[in-house]
Amino acid sequence: MRIKFIVALLVLVFAPIANAKDVSVQQAAYNNALQKLEKTEAESKADAQAVADTEKLIEKKKKQLADEQKKAELSWKNYLDAKEKVDQTQTALDKAWKE
Repeated sequence: MRIKFIVALLVLVFAPIANAKDVSVQQAAYNNALQKLEKTEAESKADAQAVADTEKLIEKKKKQLADEQKKAELSWKNYLDAKEKVDQTQTALDKAWKE
């Protein structure tokens, strides 16, 4: 509603400058400007919503990344522990074979 008021005000301010004597020409110009305003407003809202949706997705993915990094660190630690046990048992086996 406020946007329509601003457009109407602009048309009233600039109408005398254009020297448009025909009211129907002024009305058509106003209607065209209003349509363009409504179209760009809808596009702007859609773009803003797309940004908000992407920001939410990024936050979700950041959390997922942090969780996966923790899981990978734990997996690596478990791998190193298992490798150490294999090395220890290999050493014990080698020692048993030598005796």
